[in-house]
Amino acid sequence: MINVENLTLPYALHNVNCQIPQGKLIGIMGANGAGKSTLLKSIAGILPLTSGEIWLNNCKLSAMTAQEKSRHIAYLAQSTAIHWDLCVYDVIALGLPYPLKTAEEQQKVRSISARFSLSHLLDKPFQQLSGGEKTRVQLARCCIKNSPLLLADEPIAALDPYYQLDIMEQLKALTPQHTCVVVIHHLSLAYRFCDEIILLNEGNIIAQGETQAVLTRENIARAFNIKAEIDEKRKEIISLNKIQE
Repeated sequence: MINVENLTLPYALHNVNCQIPQGKLIGIMGANGAGKSTLLKSIAGILPLTSGEIWLNNCKLSAMTAQEKSRHIAYLAQSTAIHWDLCVYDVIALGLPYPLKTAEEQQKVRSISARFSLSHLLDKPFQQLSGGEKTRVQLARCCIKNSPLLLADEPIAALDPYYQLDIMEQLKALTPQHTCVVVIHHLSLAYRFCDEIILLNEGNIIAQGETQAVLTRENIARAFNIKAEIDEKRKEIISLNKIQE
């Protein structure tokens, strides 16, 4: 369980309070500039807090050492640049929390590579990959760590529709053994896959809780200035149209 209490960061978040339950796929949503990435980075322990506190289970995040944070949290940033001349195998192996014997390392890297459809790319230089391939490699690097909490900032933004679906299925499959928190813009996929949503607007939470209770026509209109048609029985957003001012 993650508890965010009275979190404030200048020009980004205003007195944010929320709970993130264990073993769920949670989507953080909102328009550009709503504070989504800032909230995720705060939970990751990357940004210092101006005021408020974040609790990871019964521990204050601010009191945890870098090693403790690394053991509990895997974080995938929007920017997935690698500035060294590494092949895909080496990038994925960077995610291992400690050195392994060669045979065990190879088994773990090849297993996670197969899961993310990367086996044919293991010997390829990372710099030669497409944007979507790089994202999948970096997500594999995070997942090989096997941390209880995975934080991912727009993990499907650079992917084609097939891999958008595939990655959301992969993230969903990590639960309930792991907690996954993702910043996501894709309303239809969030509605279909996320267990709960935190919906932000200009640094404030306007709704949080079970997905179908949060992604209502009214909340979508308020957060995105979009008119949505929703089939609640099939758990599908049927259409989206701009609200004309």
